[in-house]
Order: sequence, then C-alpha cells, then structure tokens
Amino acid sequence: MQYICGTGCIARMSVIAQQPLSFANVDGLAFAEERGRLSASTFEAPFSARDLGPILELMHLAATKSILSPNRSRWIALGNLDALCSALNSTQSQWLSPQDRLSGFYRTQAPIPRDDTSWIAFRFAAQQAAIACGFRKQVAAQLIGAIGEMQSNIYEHSDASATGLIAFNAAPGIFEFVIADRGIGILKSLKTSSRYASLSDHGNALQLVLQDGVSRHAPGTGHGNGFRPLFIGLANLNGSLRFRSGDCALTIDGMNPTLMTHKLSQKPPIAGFFASIACRFDDGGARQ
Repeated sequence: MQYICGTGCIARMSVIAQQPLSFANVDGLAFAEERGRLSASTFEAPFSARDLGPILELMHLAATKSILSPNRSRWIALGNLDALCSALNSTQSQWLSPQDRLSGFYRTQAPIPRDDTSWIAFRFAAQQAAIACGFRKQVAAQLIGAIGEMQSNIYEHSDASATGLIAFNAAPGIFEFVIADRGIGILKSLKTSSRYASLSDHGNALQLVLQDGVSRHAPGTGHGNGFRPLFIGLANLNGSLRFRSGDCALTIDGMNPTLMTHKLSQKPPIAGFFASIACRFDDGGARQ
C-alpha cells in the first residue's frame, strides 16, 4: 500500500487496520487539532481516501491547520485520488487525469478571464466523465450547469476569486464534485447587504444562501440561483451534499434532496466556503 510521506516521496507500509476517510473522520481530526489533542498516535491506524469530498475538505482545512496535511506524514493512502491530489499540490491552474479524464480540477482566477475557453473545455470534460460512468446526458448537463453557477458564485461573492477550486471525480455509478474558495465566507458575504446586516450565525447564513434568489445582491437581479439546477440535477439520485462555511456544516442526503431535508451541525471553523456533492444511482436510475 502506498502512502504520502512528508518529503513528497512514496513509502510502503504494512497495514494492519485501515478505514475509509469520511467526513466524520475529518471533523474528528479537526476538532482534535483545535483542542490540541493531535499526536503521532492519532495516525497509527491509517486512513484510505476513497471519496473526493473528505480528502479535499481535509486539504482545505490543512491550509490553516497544517498538522492535518496529508502531505506531511505517512498516515493516509490516496489510492485512485493520488494523481489528483499530487496535481493539486503543484502550481497547475487546471488538470485532467491523463489516463481516463475521469477526474480533474480547475482553479479560478482574478480577475475573471476574458477568454473562458479553458473553463468551457473543463466543463465539457466533467460532463463527458459523468456520462461515461452511466449518467443520462440530461442529468449530466444539469449537474455541470450547477457547477457553472457555483463557479460564478466564487467570482461574485468570495472576494477572493484567485483561491477558487472546482474538482470532480467519476467512477461507475458515482459522480462527485467539489466547489471551494478561501474567501470571506457566506455570513460575511450576506452581511454586506443591508437586508442581512443583522445576521450573526453561520448556520443561518448557510440555510439562507441555499434558497433561490438569496445573495448579497438586490432581489430580482438574477443572482442567488446557483443551487436550483443542483437540486434538479439530483432528482432520482441518491445525492449527498455537504456545505461548509464558518463553524457550521449543512448536509442533505437521500432521494430527491431538498433544503427541507437538511441537517445543520457545529464544526471547527473553515476558511471561505466548501461544498461537496456526490451523486449515485442504482441500475436504471440514471443510465441512458
């Protein structure tokens, strides 16, 4: 089994016990780091990164909580996500898996580039990856439409568009993507509008921003609609959504997910905004 070690080399270890890296693990590690309880013994049982969301959220947190960085110790097996994570640690502005183009990432810029050819090509590659893994063309197009809307939110609301990241990973029956930035976060963004100046809770801010038409811009201006195509695209799919900003996480799971089925919970603070969406289907659920 291969593990990332602190110098960027690959080390081989015998594995006695290994557990998939989950969001619960990420939360636990971040809470332990926050309370000063992380030690070498914490990582004696290594993790396996199988899903895109948890490993990228861990990397996002590691920017301000460096002890969590999966590149600084031999405690996490990246498996099929190794190439993507290695590319993320480079200065590349975008990347697609050269073997199968089923995973990739795109970094946003500042200011908005006039030539969006590379962004169009990246969205097309993500859509083709979803289709290749069994999703109907219509569903794939809706999901990529949601990615496009959420990417535009980075430019419009983060005040730090140079920090934005869009990543995807596809496998038979599953399509995952992450949208993240290290900007001002949802609460601070909404509070720039007089309508939401009294907001003081990150959880309330997350609940608001997932509703159609809610943003720091005035009503009726066409802003704040990025999540409607996302929920439409998840119809008839077992969708798992996790949104992080400030010290809260809002999660939605299940068939036909809507904001009405969400759960809100307190988490260690995270910089900016982080969204992880995983779409799955049973045979016949989303196939062409």
